[in-house]
Order: sequence, then C-alpha cells, then structure tokens
Amino acid sequence: MPHPTLDLTVFAARRALLLQRVDGPIILLGNGERARNLPMNKVRFRQDSTFLYFTGCDLPNATAVLERGRFVLYLPVPADDDALWHGHVDTADDLCARFGADEVRPASAAATELEGRTARILAVGDEGRNLEGSTWTGHELQFGVSHGDTDLMDAVIAMRLVKSDIELQAMRAAAAHSAAAHRAVMAATRAGVHERVLAALFEGVLAARGCTTGYGTILTQSGEVLHNFHHDEVLADGRLLLVDGGGELPSGYGADITRTWPVSGTFDGRQRAAYDAVLESQLKAIAVCRPGVRNRVVHDTASLVLARFMADEGLLRVSPETAVEVGAHALFFPHGVGHHLGMDVHDLENFGDRSSYPPDRGRPEQFGTCYLRMDLPLEERWVITVEPGFYAVPAILHDATLRERFSTAVDFEAAEKWLGFGGIRIEDDVVIGPEEPEILSAAVPKTAPELERVVGSGDDVNAALHVA
Repeated sequence: MPHPTLDLTVFAARRALLLQRVDGPIILLGNGERARNLPMNKVRFRQDSTFLYFTGCDLPNATAVLERGRFVLYLPVPADDDALWHGHVDTADDLCARFGADEVRPASAAATELEGRTARILAVGDEGRNLEGSTWTGHELQFGVSHGDTDLMDAVIAMRLVKSDIELQAMRAAAAHSAAAHRAVMAATRAGVHERVLAALFEGVLAARGCTTGYGTILTQSGEVLHNFHHDEVLADGRLLLVDGGGELPSGYGADITRTWPVSGTFDGRQRAAYDAVLESQLKAIAVCRPGVRNRVVHDTASLVLARFMADEGLLRVSPETAVEVGAHALFFPHGVGHHLGMDVHDLENFGDRSSYPPDRGRPEQFGTCYLRMDLPLEERWVITVEPGFYAVPAILHDATLRERFSTAVDFEAAEKWLGFGGIRIEDDVVIGPEEPEILSAAVPKTAPELERVVGSGDDVNAALHVA
C-alpha cells in the first residue's frame, strides 16, 4: 500500500487556519539532533509533531516563523564537506520550493532576528531548543511542564484532534502496514523462538514497507507488565504472547495495535475464558463510541463486562456493578480504556491533560481510573484507541494498601491462583464516525478461532533470519 502524500497545499491551509484562530507572529520550534555517543553518530531523529503538522519539514534544528501571509524557515547551513558525506545539498531556493516557504534563512540568524520578539511559542521535546525559544521570547518552556502560549496550544489541539480525509488515509495505511507485521509475528510464533527474533521480524516488516515504529515495540510473554519493552525470553508452550506495536509513516501518522495469543497456537480453558471476556469488553466498548458519548462511558462499559467475568471466576465478593463503582475491578484492569491517536501514539499528551480533560474536571483519584487518559465527549473524526485488558500483576495483588482497601470486595486467595497467568490486552484504532465507528486495525486477527488458525502457520523464522 503506497503512503498517502500530503502536498504543500495541505500544510499551507493548516498554517492559514492557525493564523485565523490566533494572532501571529508564531514561532514553531523543531527538534534538534542528539549524539548517540560520537558527535557524528546521532540518535534516530524524530521531528516535533506540531512542527511537522504545520510545515512538513523533517529537518533537524529547524525553526519556523508564521505571520499572516508569510512563512519563514530557519535551517542549518550545510557544512562545506556535506556533499562529500551525504550527497546532494539543497540550496535555499530548493528548500523554499520543497517546503513552500517564502524564505529560508540560516539557523544562525535566528538568535539575532528573533531575540526579544513578541511571539507565540510552544515547548518541544528537545530542551536545548526550548532554551533557545525561551531566550528569544521570554516564555518559560519546559517539555510536559511549561507548554508555552495557551491560546496557541488550544488552537493546535483543536486542529490536530479532528482528522481530515488525507490524515485518515495515512492512518489507514499505517494500520495496514502494522497489520502485516502483526500477522507475520503470529505466523512465526512457536515454542523455542526467542522474543527478540519476533521483535526483529515485526520491525523488519515495517521497515520493508517504509515505516518506522511509532513507539517501542512491546512483545512479551510477561504481559502483566503493561509497558514491557524487554525481549529477553524464549517462547514456551502454555504462555501467552502479548504484542503491542505499530508502524509510523514518514508523515508522522501511525498505528497502535495490541493482540494477545497463545504460544502453542491453542488457548487453554482459562486463557480462552479470559480472552473472550476481554474481547467482549472491547467490542461493547467500541459499539458505544459515538459523537457526544463521554469517553468515561466507553471505559465503564468495558469495565463492567470484565467485572462480570471476574465475578464468574470468583475473584470478586461483590456485584460487578459495585466492583466498578468502588474500583475493585481495577486490580485486574488497572489502566484507562484508551487515548487519542494521530501523529503521536498518545497524541497531544505532550500538552498534559489539556487535550483530554475539560477545564472543570481533572483525573479521578480512584485506583485504576486515575490512569484514564481521556474523559471528553467524543467528536466526529477523532481517532482513539480502545484497549481493555485483564492482568494478574503481582505488585498489585500483593500491595498491602490495596489488600486492605479491597478486603471485602476481592477474594485475594482466589486471585493468587492467577499469578503467572500474564496479561491479555486487545487494542484497536477507532475513528469516531457520524454513525458507526470505523476500526482502522480490523485486518489484524482478533477472535480466538482466527488467532488459532494463524499462530504458528508460517515458516521457521529462525532459519529465515539465520538464527543459530
């Protein structure tokens, strides 16, 4: 599947709309490069998403100045020997044409031309660039803490949340490439294969399709560790493999998909019961994803289904409804049901909860729901994830405070028998439609029978990758 192309008119229209919503001038900072060890050896570069959204410029250490009817880029001047090491070097005119800028100026000129200028500005992930921006404008900038101009931030959030047709095309492509990677790993799963081999396969399929990973790939038999980026075990029959991974296009748009399946290729009785409960909770949660529905309703819908399963398994001493009300179910479903998705895996969370909670409502304090990443009424053309799960987490089940708090609601003796089970999470990328939600990641097998047909059906991945 080819990558959808965002042409210069897309970025120009975005800049024009932004300047209609907030007065300029606006300074947008791009991220810089960071040395991995040697000065010449860099960490893989990723442009700031807001900068990329408005400029399409993926070059390091870039700065953009937006004013009504004018777009100026400040870019580093190539070294004299740059052509020797890196090939063709674009001229300033080439770069103007490439990015649709009115003028390209040397990055070195920004310090004198922008310092003391009254302008709106936002923090980025590169604290060195934030220091530059603070020096120029006097705004305090610290990534994730001091975000910058609030009116500019709100305008950016409002624009980036609502996906255009071309953005949805890009996200469909990212989901399709990610689906191919998931299916490849499913087919290659069998006892004796190392997790790192399957991680290499997953990321190799994406690379062959012109994608990077949008975040660190989670591929683990220890699925009870929610963000387990280690690939350090050999696959064993009887265990579940959880894969949470997604590809990212050069335009920045990505996917975030999770599936869980048995290493043996067949769910045992307890695994199947838990898996079907998580799947039911996810399907029912997706079904309520409609414009105007508060995301807390989506979360509670999934939670109630899972609590009924917990009650059936003897894990709860109270009704499912009571368990969800007091938060007892969260001992086995300890995170929120999903988050925004777009140019970042947790889209716009660099602005804290401003993109995900209304001004008059903060995060709940209750265990579990305090990790609910979003609680707004859903809007058409938003893209969100829906990802309930069931986990047996030793650190939670052995926590003395939680045991005391939920002593009358949870049967901890029964819960102990689930330790070693691991975790199950099922995650899809969902577009809020005018009527029915669209599941971008629907091509990834999800029902237990589908998974059992695919898992282990492929060739020997060790031989294919020349693993001894």
